[in-house]
Amino acid sequence: MDMRFNHELSKRAGKAGATIGVLLLLGGCASFHAFQMSRPARTGDQWLTTEDADKAVNAMAAKGMMPETIDCRFADTRPGQVAYLSKFTWMRAPANTRYHWEIGDPTYLASKEVKANRVGLRRVFAKVVRDPASGQKVGCSVWVG
Repeated sequence: MDMRFNHELSKRAGKAGATIGVLLLLGGCASFHAFQMSRPARTGDQWLTTEDADKAVNAMAAKGMMPETIDCRFADTRPGQVAYLSKFTWMRAPANTRYHWEIGDPTYLASKEVKANRVGLRRVFAKVVRDPASGQKVGCSVWVG
């Protein structure tokens, strides 16, 4: 057997390995599309109500994932009708990692910040959005410990 043949065989094995890797990667991402969320594809993310966001976070936690970032906005800013929407990007949760996320007005989030710090969590992501029409603000944060 000459070296050229081994080199060609090695190239084929490399291509086969790369193909399998791509298929595994695509298969892994496909499992996240049940909620239309995946870390690499931010543009296809779906805005979730708080109830749906809780369900999505729990489902992703069962897959070993945790929120990496959170985005938030108002669903309704009429007086007495304040409702929020959120969407997430995901990352693999390191072993023994605790995390918490919240969405709400800045005063509410400040109280959650104090509580998170007391139990050893630190904020790793935060965002505040202001509704131009009403001037109201909504914030969202992720804490990790």
